[in-house]
Amino acid sequence: MRLIVLEVCAGIVALLFLVTLASIASHRARLRAGGVYPASALAEYLWALVPWVILVAAALPAVRLIVAARA
Repeated sequence: MRLIVLEVCAGIVALLFLVTLASIASHRARLRAGGVYPASALAEYLWALVPWVILVAAALPAVRLIVAARA
């Protein structure tokens, strides 16, 4: 049961990560169409990636415990 919950949570996280990247790309496309290009695309993607890295780093110990408890 715990493994199923873990898989569902991982799927939700992956979906939210894809939505984050798609929204950044969409926003940048709208800015590009208007002729205004105020910020670095790399900086935007990195700032979007930082919270996800923190989330994954915080979740890894819990994942290890769940997988170890299953074995």
